[in-house]
Amino acid sequence: YYMTVMYLVQAAKMVGNDFDIRYYTSLAQDIMVAFNKCFLHKDTAQYGTGSQCSNALPLFLQMMQDADLNEKVFANLIKDVEAHGNRLTTGDVGNRYLIQTLANYGADELIYKMFNHEETPGYGFQLKFGATTLTEQWDPRQGSSWNHFMMGQIDEWFFNSLVGISPDVKHGYQKFRIAPTPVGDLKYVQSSYETLYGKITVDWTRENGRFKLKLSVPVNTVAVVTLPGEKEPREVESGKHEFVVNEQQTINEP
Repeated sequence: YYMTVMYLVQAAKMVGNDFDIRYYTSLAQDIMVAFNKCFLHKDTAQYGTGSQCSNALPLFLQMMQDADLNEKVFANLIKDVEAHGNRLTTGDVGNRYLIQTLANYGADELIYKMFNHEETPGYGFQLKFGATTLTEQWDPRQGSSWNHFMMGQIDEWFFNSLVGISPDVKHGYQKFRIAPTPVGDLKYVQSSYETLYGKITVDWTRENGRFKLKLSVPVNTVAVVTLPGEKEPREVESGKHEFVVNEQQTINEP
């Protein structure tokens, strides 16, 4: 319900409805106060039972106004993931919020550790077992469906973080973001996304300390590109572009 109200606030801002902005912002604040009063344990910096889902959801929804407490809850989330051998304990509903919370807080390396193995819970065991589609349970031998949308939440991380494609809030894919995140020992990522304006293609590689990004931007669109290690993005228009990052030096090649 809180998420719905916050979306209504965003929609009201986009259309300039000042009444709805004030009304739904006030309602969101009331919900936040009531939720924290009921579920937040300030002494331990945990929500509810302290499970990964219990802590990830309010972090994802930004339901804390105390920055210090926010960091402590996130630290507890990290500790719990690590205590379980870098494994998740969330169910199908909580998976998305756990993965996205970790990504939003810059813990992409931990996400990679959570899934770069061949055990359960994880996708590696499904691949090792011979599955070519997502199965209903982490272990394909359990459950009844071998072609299920359950556990597919990591796809959002693939595109938003590893590939780094995301739309602009106001402009959609007419002006989009490209911010790839290399992790672990991953050597390359290749992907494309078909938008209303044409196909975005991203192809990046890592070798000998060099990160190379090949990017194709559709006609009449703009890409806001942030390379690994860089703080300031650059805007590029339609066409094919190539970027290379070598340690602290950035090279923009034609």
